[in-house]
Amino acid sequence: MSELKLSETIKYRAIAGGNALSASTRPQDVYYSLDPDYAEDVDKLVRLVSAPGGSVADRTRLFAAVVGPIMQVIPYVSLYDRFFMPKTAEHLEDALVAVEDIINLAYGTDLQSGILYNGAGYQFVRPTFQTFNTGAKWSWYLVEKAGWDVVARTLQYVTWELARKRDAASKTVVDNAIPTGHKLTVSGGVTKSAVDEVVRRSAEIGFPVTQAVVNPGRIMEMQSWTWVMPNIPQGVAQALIDNFYYGNYGGVNWFVNPNASSSIIYFGGSPEQIGWHWTKGAGRTDRASDIDNAEDRLAVRDAEHSWYAQSGLSLWTVTIA
Repeated sequence: MSELKLSETIKYRAIAGGNALSASTRPQDVYYSLDPDYAEDVDKLVRLVSAPGGSVADRTRLFAAVVGPIMQVIPYVSLYDRFFMPKTAEHLEDALVAVEDIINLAYGTDLQSGILYNGAGYQFVRPTFQTFNTGAKWSWYLVEKAGWDVVARTLQYVTWELARKRDAASKTVVDNAIPTGHKLTVSGGVTKSAVDEVVRRSAEIGFPVTQAVVNPGRIMEMQSWTWVMPNIPQGVAQALIDNFYYGNYGGVNWFVNPNASSSIIYFGGSPEQIGWHWTKGAGRTDRASDIDNAEDRLAVRDAEHSWYAQSGLSLWTVTIA
């Protein structure tokens, strides 16, 4: 098994549309895939270590090697994390967020007047951290029969659920940071005029939106938009045919996910203009065999997380009533 490097054979994979993710339960729609050159070997290995002749040590080593690369999928399927800058802290470190308080004064005067100097002041805020736990288990007999597919599917559920728990926490911070004047409402469906208003108004105040989180069912409504031009550019038309949406409209990168709200589209600018996602310490995984129930168990303990929004000027929403 030492010759088979699972960290190199298991790869993250997006679904059709470049950044679109699927909620499908089909094996081919899993978020990660095996290198075809090693797929058969991995499947045989999973079955072998779960067979009556397999040892606990071999199963422990196998699942330890599998979990690492698959856990890297979580940042890809998280929705609202993209609005925050990542920052890390050691487990026992006193993490502090520096909040800048700037006073800027310039004034009309005459040549004999003195200068009033400006300086930046800082306030420090301690983030409030939280963590998340989950786990997975496999019956020895089930894995022996089903092989890699059942392991991959179970781990996908675990990573998806961890991402959803992180999303719930980060979304609350985003919702609280959005200014009231940045919340637009439309009726019936996503309209081109509503998106254009967000792009225009955000650019006017100097905090242009560059990314959006949207449900697939909503973004497909782009097909019914009225494009005010003699002809739709070929690239746009091809994107509408292939993906049912134009992924670069308005200079915005549209992140599509079935877990996204079907009634609210979230827009944001550069994470540097919004806030931070602090990760404190590191997650850990623990494995054990339950001989009474003939199953292997995997416990996943996430790192500590905290989201902090310093400014909501580049955050917008469009709510479909």
